[in-house]
Amino acid sequence: MAGREVHRASCPRREARETAILGYSLDLKVFLKDESQQLGRSVKGRVAYAMAKRSRESGRQIVESSSGNLALGLGYWCRKLGAAEPLCLIDECCEESMLGALSEVGCIIEVVPLTRREQQEQSGVFKRISRAKNYAERGYYWPNQYDCPDWIRVHQETTGPEIWRDSRTYDVVAGAVGTGATMSGVALAQPAGGRTRLVAVEPNGSTIFSKQPGAYRVAGAGNPFTPQNYRRELMDSEVTIEDSASFGAARSLRAAGLAIGSSGAMAVVGALRAVKGLGGEVKRALVIVADDGWYEPI
Repeated sequence: MAGREVHRASCPRREARETAILGYSLDLKVFLKDESQQLGRSVKGRVAYAMAKRSRESGRQIVESSSGNLALGLGYWCRKLGAAEPLCLIDECCEESMLGALSEVGCIIEVVPLTRREQQEQSGVFKRISRAKNYAERGYYWPNQYDCPDWIRVHQETTGPEIWRDSRTYDVVAGAVGTGATMSGVALAQPAGGRTRLVAVEPNGSTIFSKQPGAYRVAGAGNPFTPQNYRRELMDSEVTIEDSASFGAARSLRAAGLAIGSSGAMAVVGALRAVKGLGGEVKRALVIVADDGWYEPI
């Protein structure tokens, strides 16, 4: 790896040797693909690099809706590449630690107020998208992380190949969906004839899998709609996880020495539940861990 600038390099895999710590008695090895070493401290650093590069080349300032991680990546990369400081549209419920980090990397923050109902239904993203569209009409560059195949392609060309170099050793690859680009890109990169099962995971309350909307605390996952960047037809299974299981897993894994955020822990639980349903044929699983949850009160 080239230090923390690993947008085109492999991130380390860490093995969670004892699935029993999460209450599962399975003959299974689980590997965690740690994306917290991206510049921006999450998997979002990959697309942030591509967006910042396009901003610099076009001479247009970025405006983007973000729950935090993408904005942080944009701040890092815009500064490093010499692009204009990004205008980041953030919900008012964003953690103070994240807001502070965004300011430190040069993001221009516009906090979007939410009603209590919007907070409960996690629907503030609609307001952020509407504002982003308005800024785009005024000449800003809106990458639109929810609906642009370019961001799927980033993962198809980077994240995916890193995983599929070892494709013969994994029976299952799992990850949170969120905006959809990561899992879709990984799926598209799987070599023809690949037999690894892809497990898409979301929190209960997210409507990406067409479930009833509801409140959830998992950060960096979930949406009140199905993003166009999510290619459902490429997934082998979809799993929803309750908050209590996600945060309980995060605390257990942290106690075992594995720094992991709530979305990564949720993906681990989703992988284990999917594997349990497949019987004893699955021996090795890889879980994409989006970040280490440094900003979350786990």
